[in-house]
Amino acid sequence: MKRARLIMNPVSGVDEPNPMKLPDIITALEAEDIRAELAFTRPDESPTAIAQQAAQEEYDMVIVGGGDGTVSEVAKGLLHAAIPLGIIPIGTYNNIARSLNLPTNLTQACQVLAQGQIRTIDVGQAVGQADEEHYFFEAAGVGLDAALFPLGEEIKAGQWQRMIQALRLALSYQPQQIKLQFDRPPSTPALSTTRQRRFLRRRPVEQHEIQLQALLVVVANGPYYGSGFTVAPEAIIDDGLLTVSLYRDFSKWELLRHFWSISRGQFQPNPKIQTYQVAEVRLNSKSPLPVHVDGHPIGELPVTFKVIRQALKVILP
Repeated sequence: MKRARLIMNPVSGVDEPNPMKLPDIITALEAEDIRAELAFTRPDESPTAIAQQAAQEEYDMVIVGGGDGTVSEVAKGLLHAAIPLGIIPIGTYNNIARSLNLPTNLTQACQVLAQGQIRTIDVGQAVGQADEEHYFFEAAGVGLDAALFPLGEEIKAGQWQRMIQALRLALSYQPQQIKLQFDRPPSTPALSTTRQRRFLRRRPVEQHEIQLQALLVVVANGPYYGSGFTVAPEAIIDDGLLTVSLYRDFSKWELLRHFWSISRGQFQPNPKIQTYQVAEVRLNSKSPLPVHVDGHPIGELPVTFKVIRQALKVILP
């Protein structure tokens, strides 16, 4: 039998608490000849620390059962580790699992752990003003979405009165001057519409630096983030690049319609979104602009975003 450390968040998911799913998970793992030793996440011990300890204890794999927050915290403990991460996606949105084409069916997810292949994927890194390093697996954001994220978390936790504050902030927020400095001339991803190709051709991408006014900038490691938003359909999680999307010239109504559309899986290319793919980009601004990584505030610009290539071993179909 393979020996695994199973790390679970007891409160992930919307259908039922994760402890209720535990017997089914253990049964499905044992059916695949995987013996799992359980550790629940606790406030006094981070999932990252549990994963780091497991990597030193000669397990064959570390399995995480939970949503994107738990998956990313466990994954941070396995960066550049010798053993792989296995994912049982039982959270609310499962953006990381979707990016990796992992099944959400519990039995099928356990079959992948036994029969899948070990591959390495990229991880995003944000380096802040005091050289603090923050890792992200979905996406980072600068500007409006970073300003709204803390309120969004409070609303998600049931503080519905925050909705009015969030609406006021969204309506009053103005485009900000942002400077982007690339490590090399950025490439543009494959574009699906003639209109978008013409739009980008009018804006040369040979330079290493761009200055523009934008409502927000998204730096994506994978296609999805937040509440299941398809924010960067061109992003590939193991291509050695980050996808940078600049939201400029949007009215508030246009931005609302765009995010409403992608929240329903109906992404439409928009010529007002400039998209580049780079290995590293530094963002700066004259105004203090907030920054988040995977929904966690990390301070303000300037911040340098990098891709850490092949940083994490994952078991995939």
